[in-house]
Amino acid sequence: MSVRLSGIPRKNRPLAERLGETLVPRPSSTFVFRLEPGSILVVDRSLPPEEGCLAVVATEAGGLACRRLERGFAPSSVWGRVTWILKDPDKE
Repeated sequence: MSVRLSGIPRKNRPLAERLGETLVPRPSSTFVFRLEPGSILVVDRSLPPEEGCLAVVATEAGGLACRRLERGFAPSSVWGRVTWILKDPDKE
């Protein structure tokens, strides 16, 4: 199966390069985590945390967890902000 996109100007750069820039606009502050087979979490540590955003936070046990930030969250506990969740459609 092939997908054809219309109305999008063709650039001279390869698609993989453009996709990489979309998913990781700030490589020095972006980290990728494998959550489970078929799921990848992209986290940017340079983005400020905001109420309602999905973020990776430090737990009391010293680990990391993915949580939606609620009112009154402690900014010091936020490790990074989730920018993308990539899923393999065959693994759901």
